[in-house]
Amino acid sequence: MSLLKDLPLHKQLLKALEKLSFNEATTVQEKAIPPALAGKDLMVSAQTGSGKTAAFILPILERMLAQEVPNSGTRALILLPTRELALQTKKHFEQLATFTYIKCGLIIGGEAFKHQVATLRKNPEVLIATPGRLVEHIERGTPDFSDLEILVLDEADRMLDMGFAIDMHTIGESCNKQRQNLLFSATLSQKGKGQHKELGRIKATFKDPEFIEVDSHRQQHRQITQQLILADDKKHKEALVSALLEEEQPGKVFIFCKTRQQCEQLSNVLRYKKLKANCIHGEIPQSERKQIMNQFRQGTVNILVATDLAARGLDIHDVDLVINFSIAQSGDDHVHRVGRTGRAGKEGKAVTLIDSNEWNQMSSIERYLKMRFEHRTLKGLKAKYTGPKVVKKSGKAAGSKKKKNNQSTAKTKKTKHIQPKAKKTRTSNINKTQTGSGDGFDVLRKK
Repeated sequence: MSLLKDLPLHKQLLKALEKLSFNEATTVQEKAIPPALAGKDLMVSAQTGSGKTAAFILPILERMLAQEVPNSGTRALILLPTRELALQTKKHFEQLATFTYIKCGLIIGGEAFKHQVATLRKNPEVLIATPGRLVEHIERGTPDFSDLEILVLDEADRMLDMGFAIDMHTIGESCNKQRQNLLFSATLSQKGKGQHKELGRIKATFKDPEFIEVDSHRQQHRQITQQLILADDKKHKEALVSALLEEEQPGKVFIFCKTRQQCEQLSNVLRYKKLKANCIHGEIPQSERKQIMNQFRQGTVNILVATDLAARGLDIHDVDLVINFSIAQSGDDHVHRVGRTGRAGKEGKAVTLIDSNEWNQMSSIERYLKMRFEHRTLKGLKAKYTGPKVVKKSGKAAGSKKKKNNQSTAKTKKTKHIQPKAKKTRTSNINKTQTGSGDGFDVLRKK
């Protein structure tokens, strides 16, 4: 692994890296920064916590410091799926640009539209945005991307999952066609024909892209212990969460739920038990979500119950435990959830609670990851549900059928063996057999 100071970066950037105590380049930075600096289009897949953000921010800053264009419009656009990830990226950008003149603007939903118009009029060199709100500005003719030099799509697959395909194409069409394209994501799987088509359309806008993959999803999180606990129902899961927190005594915990209602209910249950918990989901106002995330970072709240909104890209340090209250909808979503812990090479633990309705999905995720989760039970809370019994019954039935077939075969063999003796029986018996006596000698009707 090379040192960041060995990369061809401006001295002001190296000064910022030194201040942040960033010394060694991560694998994705080592592989992606040189071709990005050379102006190549990139499609990069790397696990969460691998340093992807710096891998596209540093080339942007280096290009602007090396080629000053004071009279141009916005020179770089960074597009992200969620407000939280956009806010986090803005903070990281400002840290790396500390010793430069380069400024960035933020365009996200949940904030005053008129203030964002004022931001765009200031003509920031770099714009960090979420698709939905940026398209609103484009439709009003506010931003000018005719001078855009670099377009970054961070977590592109997540933006497609969230239904931003049309918005992404609208934004791409409004940008300078001669731009450099950088696509970064923790996963680049193509789930379903629709997304396969959309990823193909995005790739078609790239100029001879270089594909870089660092640790595929099946190799990720080797430092994370993954366990599963069987559960009977929602109440049982709530009891399991409380017991798990008591047994593990973690510092910071992410608990993932499928719906907003589950988040709020579980958060209320934990707070009733005097635990420092809160919840976050898409229907909470942006200002409140920002406050909750700050509380979680600072430790005022140490248990955050969330929907998959919070699963992507958020860089929260020292998360000891991830609990999946409900199973993730896909293998990729599971990867992102689990990626909240065990970041930057640290050890972590993820526990998934599985009821009878979730077994098949859990098995599908195990196949996707090519691994088996470690089974675990908590004292006094062992589930009545023990796994799919249908498989066992099916196996038994199949065995019985096989046994019956074997017996039938044996009987047939026995019948054939007796046939010569039947020829010696009296005619009256033969005639009786021909009427279908059912004594095993019906075969003599052929005679």
